[in-house]
Amino acid sequence: MGKSVKNSVSGQVFPFGPRQMPARRAARMIAVTGGSIGVGRTAVVVNLAIALTRQGIDVLVVDECPGDQSAGNMLGALRDGGAFAHVKRGKFPRVLASDRDLPEFITMGACVSTADDFDGLAFDSLAVNGPDVVLIDAALDGSGSLSPLASQAKEVVIVMQLSSDAVADAYICMKRLRVAQDIVDFRVIVNRVADEAGVDPVLDSLRDLARDYLAASVVKAGCIAADPCITRAVELSHCLADAFPASPAAGEFARLAAEMQSRRPLTSWRRAAKLRIDSRPSMRALGPAPIRSV
Repeated sequence: MGKSVKNSVSGQVFPFGPRQMPARRAARMIAVTGGSIGVGRTAVVVNLAIALTRQGIDVLVVDECPGDQSAGNMLGALRDGGAFAHVKRGKFPRVLASDRDLPEFITMGACVSTADDFDGLAFDSLAVNGPDVVLIDAALDGSGSLSPLASQAKEVVIVMQLSSDAVADAYICMKRLRVAQDIVDFRVIVNRVADEAGVDPVLDSLRDLARDYLAASVVKAGCIAADPCITRAVELSHCLADAFPASPAAGEFARLAAEMQSRRPLTSWRRAAKLRIDSRPSMRALGPAPIRSV
């Protein structure tokens, strides 16, 4: 790795030599989190990263949630086992394992603030041009805030299930992010859905709560079926898209990846939040938690 040089425009130190400066191309940053443990957030990040890669997108997964079942470990096992067909063609989601205190990410390229931040890079040197999409498996702190890195994302995705507790936890997660960081736009992925007919009524109620009590918007990003093929693929150390390409969940991840590419990212959510707060002075309490029934 070349010696660090300082960018004369931003004042940011890059861990690249003079001939390795990243192209000025913005990466799309998406923070994925959830209201409670066990909703399948990390599995969604991993399968979405693979689905995007299969569609020709260069993906960097930032893993803020270390552990045996972390996104980095799951992707590393797939890569080391050669169980992902795209590995043979040099295509695979890259991983940056990070603690949540990582302060900066330059979206013009795959750069972080210092060379030391690359110690957790699980595999693959970062390409000069940087990724197309950065998926952050985001850890929240005690106040419910995103990390300094994840808070730069223009899209915040909440993964939830349809149980009453999970829906209530998703609302509380939004409420805490609204209070702590003025985030007012949320996309929701409903995971492990047994009956898709029940999704829209629940999301409509959640959308009404967020609008009335948080002055925030909730948009349905997609649904993932409660598909036994997901568990079976993990048991086989294969990714779902290769092991069971015709499974319902594999198709849904592919559709979610395609829709993610086609839609415009949310922008200026912090500025919008301030305007809405100023126009709603009675919103101090930001409303109740939802009743735990669906």
